[in-house]
Amino acid sequence: MAAKKVEDLSERAQPLFKRASEAAHRQNYGYATELMIQVLELEPAFLDGRKLLRSIQMRQFQGQNVVSRKMASMKAMTEAMKAQVSLKKSPELALIEAEKALNIDPTNGTALVAAAEAAETMDLPESAAFLLESVVQQKPNDVKALKRLGSLYARIGENDKAYKIYVKVLQLDPADAEAFKAMKDATAEGALKKGGWNEEGTYQDKLKNKEEAKALEQESRVVKSEEMTANLINETYEKLSKDPTNLALARQLARLYAQNKEFDNSLSLFEQVLQRQGNDPALEKEIADTRFKKTEAAIAEKEAALQKTPDDAVLIEELAKARQARDDIRLQECEKRVERYPNDLGFRYELAEHYFRRENTKAAIQQFQLAIKNPQLRVNVLNYLGQCFMKQKLMDIAIRQFTTAESEIPTMDDMKKEVLYNLGVAYETKGDKEKASECYQKVYEVDMSYRDVAKRLGLE
Repeated sequence: MAAKKVEDLSERAQPLFKRASEAAHRQNYGYATELMIQVLELEPAFLDGRKLLRSIQMRQFQGQNVVSRKMASMKAMTEAMKAQVSLKKSPELALIEAEKALNIDPTNGTALVAAAEAAETMDLPESAAFLLESVVQQKPNDVKALKRLGSLYARIGENDKAYKIYVKVLQLDPADAEAFKAMKDATAEGALKKGGWNEEGTYQDKLKNKEEAKALEQESRVVKSEEMTANLINETYEKLSKDPTNLALARQLARLYAQNKEFDNSLSLFEQVLQRQGNDPALEKEIADTRFKKTEAAIAEKEAALQKTPDDAVLIEELAKARQARDDIRLQECEKRVERYPNDLGFRYELAEHYFRRENTKAAIQQFQLAIKNPQLRVNVLNYLGQCFMKQKLMDIAIRQFTTAESEIPTMDDMKKEVLYNLGVAYETKGDKEKASECYQKVYEVDMSYRDVAKRLGLE
């Protein structure tokens, strides 16, 4: 899974990250780390976010006195051990627990190794490499950690870094044949990438049409990516054949199948892992996501076909049915997870969102009222509840939800603007134009282009 950038984050994660960045800038490190943990739970592939979290953790830790650091180290070790125990059953949970340990002591080697292993199992090689870099900084002569980091560098195409790592390994152990081979492979791969293309008279200079050069480059990247995935599938399959009880390998192979759009193979393998492993919310969600990707791929094919024949009535109907089936699958999977894990408030929140989008207001309220017990979701839930009660024409109740939510958001971020706007609409619907105007003015003061707030204030 490729590392995500800020612009790739979900609608839920982006405002959280913005608030975390603002909190870090104000040196409110406790609040910033709390928000970043939420972001990374939603977006584990967000590498820049993980780097920001590590920076915040280090600044907070370094600001403590010696005694406090020692106490933090002891407390962090307990949390780090929890992460280690969770690794085999749920790498997703292990990564979250490891980050919580690193919040206490960002130098804890056990937590860093557990986080790196979890990230690697989850197919997050960039994050795994970043985490292992901290381990190697603390233990520069740890051959095992060095070789693992070198392997990750090679996997993400950082061949120069991989080469330097293996040189270091061979300095520590000149007889390490595996490291020697890996060093040669990194050298060869680096040569292929550079390959003299930077010299004068490269193929880009010789091609008259630069657009053609760009297209060729892109095609080469796609082919190479597909070849790399196919090679990884073969390698992982061979490893699994030799170690058929290794569930971590099986999950990794299932992810690679999905990445290669071999969805049936992926789902079959995921289901086998689930049967052997037993209940695992994270795994079940991964299975659901893979089913969803399968339907998305089918929809993409129909959309591409429709572009060629836009007036094909049969294809238009098939596409509409496919989209409805996709939405039904996602809702059904959410309902199953809530039924199986009734105490997981995150699953209830996700189900409530689906009900809300489908205009099933009563069902959405029932789930939101349970999900509100999760402090991390509380503000979002209050905002949703306010909108639900507005749909039911219960303006006084809606106003109380929005007012509570607004009071619990410390800074004027996107969420606070949305809550204030919704509160203004509720007051306006009730007929209280004065209070509605107060809400709209607060939004206008910081963002005059927000939705139609200027129009509602009579300024357009």
